[in-house]
Amino acid sequence: MSITDELREWVGGSTISSWTAEHLTAIADRIDAEHEAKVSYWQGASYKDGYDEGFASADDWLAQHEDAMAEHGWVKLPVDADGEYIHAGDVLDGYGKTIKVVELRHGRSGWLLISRDGDGYDDTFAFTHHHKPTVEDVLRELVAAYMDTPLDDSNDGEFFAEYAAKLRLVNSEE
Repeated sequence: MSITDELREWVGGSTISSWTAEHLTAIADRIDAEHEAKVSYWQGASYKDGYDEGFASADDWLAQHEDAMAEHGWVKLPVDADGEYIHAGDVLDGYGKTIKVVELRHGRSGWLLISRDGDGYDDTFAFTHHHKPTVEDVLRELVAAYMDTPLDDSNDGEFFAEYAAKLRLVNSEE
């Protein structure tokens, strides 16, 4: 049940004057109509006057309005290799390490990510958002490594100890 439906239900069961009830119901109707127009706009439906500026996504809208947004100080954030937007505070994996983004800088040559250790990275597509490994991830890694590692008495203890430690670490974070 929507909030406006709740309002209509309350109006129907209240002891307010009929004039107030009519006005509250009219306001709820206007809210629903405005909401429906916005939803239709984003789904690509035409307005009643025939003007159709529907967009498949917010990125499509931004592509057509980027200059106007820039005039007001708005910029499109950088994206990672998976197309996810990067924000200050995000933890990313790339170049064989995990970094925390503490600052985003935009200059003539594009975006620069500044990590906690002060390093700068200008290739945002070299990164993906960090996801903590699950037990299943560690088990998959274990099986893949096990299939590629010839085990004998000299190295099987180290091999299993490494993955046992990883599983304990994953289990302690959950």
